[in-house]
Amino acid sequence: MLLLHQSWLSSMPFTLRCDCMSHRQRRSYSHACTSDSDASLRCSALTPFIATFTFRSRTRDLSRNSAMRHFTARLQLLTFQSLLCGTHALLPPPTHLAAACARSKEEFASKCSASAPLPAMLATAVVATHLLNNNLRDAAAVLASHPCQQQVLEGVRDYVKQHPGVFSVPTLMGMLEEARCVSESAVATFLCVAVDEFLHGSPAACAKGDEAAAWDAQRQHLRSLLLRQIRFYPGCTSFLLGPLCAVSCGCAGDREEVIEAMQLAMRERLMNPRDFGGVLDVVWKSRDPRRVAMMWGWMQHTSACWDVRAASIAIMAFSELHQMDEAVACIQKLAEADCDPTINAQVAFVRFLGTRTPSLLQYAAQLVLHWHPSCEQLWRGEPQAVGMELVKICCACGERILAVEMLEQMVATNAGVPAELEAFMLRPGAAALGEQHSASVVTSKALQELFINAPLRLPNLGEQPTLVGLLLSLGMATNRLPEVYNALEKASLTPGNFQGALECFTKGGFVKAASPGAVLACVREAGARTGHKVPKEMESWLQLATEM
Repeated sequence: MLLLHQSWLSSMPFTLRCDCMSHRQRRSYSHACTSDSDASLRCSALTPFIATFTFRSRTRDLSRNSAMRHFTARLQLLTFQSLLCGTHALLPPPTHLAAACARSKEEFASKCSASAPLPAMLATAVVATHLLNNNLRDAAAVLASHPCQQQVLEGVRDYVKQHPGVFSVPTLMGMLEEARCVSESAVATFLCVAVDEFLHGSPAACAKGDEAAAWDAQRQHLRSLLLRQIRFYPGCTSFLLGPLCAVSCGCAGDREEVIEAMQLAMRERLMNPRDFGGVLDVVWKSRDPRRVAMMWGWMQHTSACWDVRAASIAIMAFSELHQMDEAVACIQKLAEADCDPTINAQVAFVRFLGTRTPSLLQYAAQLVLHWHPSCEQLWRGEPQAVGMELVKICCACGERILAVEMLEQMVATNAGVPAELEAFMLRPGAAALGEQHSASVVTSKALQELFINAPLRLPNLGEQPTLVGLLLSLGMATNRLPEVYNALEKASLTPGNFQGALECFTKGGFVKAASPGAVLACVREAGARTGHKVPKEMESWLQLATEM
């Protein structure tokens, strides 16, 4: 019986207490009395009950302590500002900011000394109001004279981020010059704010011609200001490294300067591991995956291994270098943080699995199912690119039936959301998928909805020559050419896009099996409906093929 008590007690994670124990023995976690005395026997018999009572009392103490810790965690330092402005004060939107700011200033002056510094929240509102009214010197004066300058700067930065497009980049650049008389941190803050506003208001993808040149010139100017601030004030490097990466392109000069700034921040012991993702992004844009892999070799030993942006770029680099173990290690690290790679990284890794010999189709399908458990998650929004890549792998592996089933599943998932089908068809490679499954399109209504009906509804069909060629090919295969011709009449094709569409049409798999006369008639009708001339070489070649 005593031995049974000993074995049971040795596994109990709490302290046992009895009268026969010394002070040192009471600290033991596996004590049990084994003396032959009656007292010891009674102690051994009562041990389970004493242990239960002790365990409950300790559990009660722990719950009280955790409750006390939870209560004290909510306590905050009582300050004059919190009494005046509250602990969760929010500034009004820019349209009402000036009036609210003037009213608060009058109230503060009437209740407090006129010479007392404004609370940080009110000072933030004053500076933001001056920026909206382009009173840059007044804003700089408020910042220079405030005792909590850094807190006010953070408030201004957050307010500008919360209202993108309200504060113009020229105003912020002018404030940057005024801030040179305030402090280094003020200059760095307005540099970051100017970069954020610039990237939000002028996306390079939408710029063309002179607008693109002006955008690039402004980008280079901001970048030169960032580099200047970093070189003259190395203490600001960690704060400015992220904006520097954001306005850097993939050229060799930009890449080396970003790496130099990163090394400077590391020497100053101010490097933030969250900025490693921006640095790797610039290196990746320069199309140097080996350098990304080399840098990741030491970055992975920091908290950057759990950063989605940094680890995703490493996954893309390892996928391009065909280093599967390293890419899987990055995916596992993100899984530890309950995160998934970016969509681009998922596409790159799934594509890499498809290029292996033999192809790891089953592993790729399991990964995609893990990242996107439901059909809605996979076939709506950006993840469509991952699903499309998986369909391509199925085609490459000879699993065409599985590929068709996946495409039909995508159509069924988006039956009530036609915009998702149109977005799918606008993705690179969608027209090629339609050509590969032209035989299945003839018999499947779902695939006709995807590859014919969805492109016919596109308002910018004339800007998609590959889709126009696909429509001509599938329209001939399904006897729906009149619908395609009507859509071509409404679409505005340039001569170059029309010629590209005809090339895609005549090189399609279905057209090669069709009669040359039918193809020639289709080409001529398409030219007549769009008002463009069919290239003489193409027409002569088709005419010759018809006569043979």
